Amino acid sequence: MGQWKYERGEGRHKHRWQYDYAGFVPGQKGAVGKCPKSITEEIATDILNNGEPYFENDDDDMPVKIYSVYKGVVYESVPTQPGVSWHGYPWRGDLKGRLPLSRKMKNRLKIKADAEGYGDEYLKWLKDYS
Repeated sequence: MGQWKYERGEGRHKHRWQYDYAGFVPGQKGAVGKCPKSITEEIATDILNNGEPYFENDDDDMPVKIYSVYKGVVYESVPTQPGVSWHGYPWRGDLKGRLPLSRKMKNRLKIKADAEGYGDEYLKWLKDYS
């Protein structure tokens, strides 16, 4: 478990909407993930810090992404200020240029989803968006 700082970004509303569930809206470069309105900065920080870091290379000091699961939804976080802060949004693997989650990462996230009582929702998210 990391000790990372979540950063929404000043005035940033791109990945948040008025509904209390995660979803997507069309964007110029493909679907844009929207976080539930109930995710506060404190919850987002917890989601981030309970995530699974993804390293491009085994000898990297910092992950390039962090994958998390919350209420069965997969979230992807990327650095906003490398080494300092992260910004997250709902993940979907069926977007152009997106690499699929590895089997190892899916298994790690499944364990977390099951522990939270959202294993079925997690599997549905993967079915709908992988």
